[in-house]
Amino acid sequence: MNDHITSFNQMVTDLMNMDEVFKDQDLALILLGSLPEEYELLETTLLNGKDDVSLSEVCAALYSKELRRKDKQISSSGDAEFLLVRGRS
Repeated sequence: MNDHITSFNQMVTDLMNMDEVFKDQDLALILLGSLPEEYELLETTLLNGKDDVSLSEVCAALYSKELRRKDKQISSSGDAEFLLVRGRS
């Protein structure tokens, strides 16, 4: 996800260097629209019931989701190792 956000920010910087102007909310919506389908629930959650959403909110939510996903992977691999060791005892 970090690569995706970095690429997005680089694209925005390149466009701004060509004197393009974007509202923060527009950038947030463009970033949300560029995400894979697995982020659809996060997109819905961020947009539901809000008049606007900021780019920083979207980035924070994406980094948070990525961190939770990695924590779950580490936790499940630890659980699998525990089960494997326990099964051999």
